[in-house]
Amino acid sequence: MTAVTSSVRRHRLGLLLLPAIFALLMALSITMPSRAFAAEAVSTCNPTATNGCVNGILQDANKQPIANVELKLSGKESATTTTDAQGNWAFSVSADGKYTVTMDESVAKQYGLKAASAQVEIEKNSFDKARQVVRFDKPAPASSDSSASSGSSSANGSAGSSGSSSSSSSSDSATGANGSAAGANIGKRVWQQLFSGIIFGLMLGLMSVGMNLVYGTTGLSSFSHGEQVSLGGLMAYVGTQILHWPLIPSAIFAVLIGALTGWIQNELIWAPLRRKRVGTMQQMIVTIGLSMALQYTFQFFFGGEIMGITKSVPASFNLGPVTTDMPTLTSAGIAIVVIIGVSFFLYRTRLGRATRAVSDNAALAAASGINVEQVVRIVWILSCGMAALSGVLLGIYLNGISWNTGATLLLLMFAAVTLGGLGTANGALVGSLIIGIVADMSSLIIPNDMRYASALAILIIVLLIRPQGIFGKQQRVG
Repeated sequence: MTAVTSSVRRHRLGLLLLPAIFALLMALSITMPSRAFAAEAVSTCNPTATNGCVNGILQDANKQPIANVELKLSGKESATTTTDAQGNWAFSVSADGKYTVTMDESVAKQYGLKAASAQVEIEKNSFDKARQVVRFDKPAPASSDSSASSGSSSANGSAGSSGSSSSSSSSDSATGANGSAAGANIGKRVWQQLFSGIIFGLMLGLMSVGMNLVYGTTGLSSFSHGEQVSLGGLMAYVGTQILHWPLIPSAIFAVLIGALTGWIQNELIWAPLRRKRVGTMQQMIVTIGLSMALQYTFQFFFGGEIMGITKSVPASFNLGPVTTDMPTLTSAGIAIVVIIGVSFFLYRTRLGRATRAVSDNAALAAASGINVEQVVRIVWILSCGMAALSGVLLGIYLNGISWNTGATLLLLMFAAVTLGGLGTANGALVGSLIIGIVADMSSLIIPNDMRYASALAILIIVLLIRPQGIFGKQQRVG
């Protein structure tokens, strides 16, 4: 009787919290600033399907920031901005084409820069994938017909370094130089893609471990788990950009909201369905509906743009052949620490051993005195909190989060947990690393937009050879 009364109280508390969360989202949507899509100077720019970015970090030859310098953007759209104390600057543009960023020539000479202007070219179909980082360490092209644009570089480039370059006098010599440079840099590209694959795999593992714990304890494959990832990133955006909190408190806020929604889901949806002995197939259909409802709720409140969590462009540096930045390394370190902590929880704590017992045989665990419902509740809270944390780290790593980020990664999560072995936390981590590395390394050979397809192809091949996955156990059928 006491257990039933406690369950009813938790159910009522969950019903009371839902309107409060909805009201909070409504208030945030009202207070969110509208975003213009004409060329404008912004403190930080995140590319979306409707706007591209031209930005950089203005530094002198000694890598020291140059503040309070006026920069002008010209081309199909024009705007003016001033570098901040760290030398950061950014423009948001809505039209594709060539753009030129210029500064006063006297400023360029004063700080030893090799050019007072730089050019970039932005294509409309790449607005949501890349930003153009302008550099002033190379001389401007001799003419507008030059095939080498001195201003364009990858998003990992840094502005204001002391490097130099020269334009070729003929298209043949330019082609030869580009060919030899590509051959010399192929090894660096391989290491860079391997590094990116490991980072992405760690973040994918953070999402997948929680999903696999839910499957192990309940037998439910949750299609709404990706939305928990999106929720974490969006809540971090609310903390940093709307409430103007520092990044760490915003991340903690996002994780707490994610864990709270995990508890609410279990109390209002999954626990009642389990008590009514609804099958896992029917529950899985419910997760699909919940996924769609959450996706369009996010889109309603936050729009279809990519929301930037951080407020500045991080400075990049080299680790051997790899170019990275401190937020990326910090995110990877946090993911590793959390995954190690979950492993310690599962294998070295009483509750963790109870969780593994429920995963192996829930009926036997209940017969031995384990409170199965309490274990499942904790697993839902833990898995949704981890998913929210992965959304925060992914938003920092990818320079933004959107309403459907988690949905685009859902198939990769399923591929990771299936490849590693359903119901095994360590299998989910190994499967995630394999999927992440294969996906990023395959872009060296196939188009970047097809990299996820290569990871899914690896999944199919492995399952044909070992259907239970890498760490899964063979089960007798019949």
